[in-house]
Amino acid sequence: MTKPVRNIAVFDLGGVLVDWDPRHLYRKLFRNDETAMEHFLASVCTDEWNRAQDAGRSFVEGARLLKRQHPDKAELIDAYGARFDEMIAGPITGTVE
Repeated sequence: MTKPVRNIAVFDLGGVLVDWDPRHLYRKLFRNDETAMEHFLASVCTDEWNRAQDAGRSFVEGARLLKRQHPDKAELIDAYGARFDEMIAGPITGTVE
């Protein structure tokens, strides 16, 4: 008897299998000014804001809300979606074969 072939996909963008961190992108955008970058991530593109997208809110809607509150940060907010791939450094060593 032949075993059925199963195609399985595992998705992780939260630091279990893949090293995802917005700092990978924002260090470039803030030209390694760690203080300014951390302030931005703590007060604009916060973990709470990101979790709302994880829970189903579209990035477009989330960005629209943030840009209304922080119009001077519009380009940095847009970069979160437009340059999302730059937040991924690769697999976490020892977790992906």
